[in-house]
Amino acid sequence: LPIVTPESVDMDSRRLARIDSLVEEYIAEGAIPGAVVGVMRHGKIVYRKSFGRRQTVGGNEDMTIDTRFDLASLTKPVAVATSIMQLVERGEITLGERIDEYIPEFKGWATKENPRDTVNIRIADLMTHTSGLPAYVSPKRLQTTYPNTTFPCRDSVIHYISTCDRIATARTTRIYSCLNYITLAYIVEQVTGKRIDEYAEANVFKPLGMHNTCYLPSAEYSQFVAPTSVENGTLLRGVVNDPLARVGMGGVSGNAGLFSTLDDLMLYTAMLLNGGTLNNAEILSPRATQAIMTRPRGYERFNRTLGWEHFDECSQTGGDLLSNATIGHTGATGTSIVIDPELDVVVIMLTNRAHITSKRFPLEMRSKLASIVGSAIMQ
Repeated sequence: LPIVTPESVDMDSRRLARIDSLVEEYIAEGAIPGAVVGVMRHGKIVYRKSFGRRQTVGGNEDMTIDTRFDLASLTKPVAVATSIMQLVERGEITLGERIDEYIPEFKGWATKENPRDTVNIRIADLMTHTSGLPAYVSPKRLQTTYPNTTFPCRDSVIHYISTCDRIATARTTRIYSCLNYITLAYIVEQVTGKRIDEYAEANVFKPLGMHNTCYLPSAEYSQFVAPTSVENGTLLRGVVNDPLARVGMGGVSGNAGLFSTLDDLMLYTAMLLNGGTLNNAEILSPRATQAIMTRPRGYERFNRTLGWEHFDECSQTGGDLLSNATIGHTGATGTSIVIDPELDVVVIMLTNRAHITSKRFPLEMRSKLASIVGSAIMQ
């Protein structure tokens, strides 16, 4: 993507420069070890900078612009939702299909008044986190439920998701759940015969030129990965931080497991804002692209698109100055993408906060960053 001056795309470089002091302030406070930040408008990069360190535990390495990150839950929209929407536009699946069409043992919701009265869970419910599935399952819970199973074991995880107690009736409330996207990735595999890592590589990442985006990083690739937490005395570097994705699914999962760089994610978001194509690579149709960035019919009140959070209402990460069309997503390791299709702007911040603490990422930092970018837009 071309790198241009902010003024050439009607942005104020003086206001945009405030990003520097914001990030450096949070590094100085010990909230994050370092970060890589990028801003794009009209398909052109106007800000691209690295800060601080990518490793402080067991070594000391500077953060670089090409550092690779454990994306955590950004895996959900980038790999899984995009793959699902490709299958939708090709007529291979529909959003209204029941999950038990693909996983026969997958339960719906049986009411207490009538156990036989089942409200079935559908693909759109998984994508918008309105399925009623619980938020997560720990590897310890899996090992207790399946004592004779050696993990990772994808079949056992899918069986657990299919049969575990539902928290709510589908389409009545929003419960953000990793289990939704593990199921969606499994559906991609059932339809295409390819695991989500293989399918997304061939149909999304490679066509876009996202050469530094992958599951299961090699040893060579991992040298440039920002490490995350320490597990049993071992620093996780090039190994997914999320326990369910790592221990339960063996590193290839719909909820986490993807690694990438700032530049690759710029290509991906530029594709979305360009109607699904970029550099002669057609990833999605214009209508599928619009669908992935807007709230589906009948689901408007849940403020989720088909893969992203919708910021029409107050957002803790989307700031206060971007438009009501803004969407975004975060990852527990400290990653985030904010996309404003109305103003045609993207804000990406990648950090490895999990490297230094297990505390929740300071959400106000993301919000302040988005507001700084919004303030720089002149028209």
